[in-house]
Amino acid sequence: MQPSSSSTASVAIVGGGLAGLSAACYAARSGARVQLLESSSELGGRARTRRDGAYTFNMGPHALYRRSIGQRVLRELGVRTNGVTPDLSEPNACCGGRLHRLPVGPVSMVTTTLLNAGDKLACGQFLAGLPKLDTTAWQTRTLDEFLDAHAPRPGVRAVLNAYVRLATYTHASDRVSAGFALDQLKLALDGGVEYLHGGWSSLIESLSECAAQEGVDIRRDARVRALVPAGPDRSQVELLLRNGERIEADVAILATSPAEAMRLLPSEAGELLRQTPGLETPVRAACLEIGLRELPRSSATFALGIDRPTYASLHSQASGLAPQGGANFQLARYLKPGESMDRSEVQLELENLLELLQPGWRPLREVERLLVDVPVSHLLPLAEAGGLSGRPAVDELAKACPRVLLAGDWVGSEGWLADGSLASGQRAGELAAERTRESHTRGRQLAHG
Repeated sequence: MQPSSSSTASVAIVGGGLAGLSAACYAARSGARVQLLESSSELGGRARTRRDGAYTFNMGPHALYRRSIGQRVLRELGVRTNGVTPDLSEPNACCGGRLHRLPVGPVSMVTTTLLNAGDKLACGQFLAGLPKLDTTAWQTRTLDEFLDAHAPRPGVRAVLNAYVRLATYTHASDRVSAGFALDQLKLALDGGVEYLHGGWSSLIESLSECAAQEGVDIRRDARVRALVPAGPDRSQVELLLRNGERIEADVAILATSPAEAMRLLPSEAGELLRQTPGLETPVRAACLEIGLRELPRSSATFALGIDRPTYASLHSQASGLAPQGGANFQLARYLKPGESMDRSEVQLELENLLELLQPGWRPLREVERLLVDVPVSHLLPLAEAGGLSGRPAVDELAKACPRVLLAGDWVGSEGWLADGSLASGQRAGELAAERTRESHTRGRQLAHG
């Protein structure tokens, strides 16, 4: 029997998605010798894209917030995003089986048939005051509690709930932190979002190129089965791979899902994570991807469900997602925590939404895929946990596993979705490099007595 091979690294990163790649870039830029281990043959995690004939689809509707902490991280790394702000010049609201103008500005607020005169005035006043709203006191209160206090009119409440679903991808107004939801809505209304040309794989390619230029050793098909303490004083960590290889590192970063992190960690550290509020309630959605060879109505590119938690948007406003003249539509049904839907039920609901927006689309359909349970985020920002501040810190395991850090969309108090992944990746990468330097300094001191 051949002995297992072994190697060393300053920082070993498990996971090659947005969090892992950004952590690798920052750690390597700070002087650490970095190995990144991705269990699959493809980098990206949930930021991967797939091609179906001439159409390119992300894993459900993906958009990058333009004035977010994630964009700041990407700029620091020299990664430029190449995308387009979706055209919302004629946005639609779907309510009662009919389309209405979505009230997103003064003109549409006045002309929409969705709201009565009193609702229009109340909704307009709320949106006008939102940028200056102090959300501090609402971080530990639910969105329902906030709406009870500030939007008692049913029509206004329904519209604001729909806006929050769109900005946060969450459908849990009775549990989600109002402060978090309102902060995310502010971000969405302030700078908007962009759809990336070529899909999110273009962002993964840019981040992986950045990591390679910084000297990161990126390994695919490298599945880690466990982490154990290592070194003469147990001040290092050893990663045991499925192929029998062992990698000894000063610091390990788990840029994985919570379930995968708990699987890899020693029992005491895993138990710490299990106690995190919200990990038992991930954010999920059902998604329908549609490729059309042409659009029946070229101006009808967006619809937001008001009385139903649904969404439809033409993502091929960004290039490379559909053939010339074709269209890539993403439709979603936001799911409540614990909710499951029958495939035929959700497909019918989303197809009917597209029929309202693009009547006559069915004969033009070339590609279609239904995903009934898409993970949006691993942790719902609960009011009882204080919103984003209730997520585990990057160094949450400092006592149980001082040489193991965390990163991902469920880690750290900054950023939501991709922004959370990038922000926690930055913090983990910088902290890992710092701890590596401390370890080397301590080692030299011991060697010299």
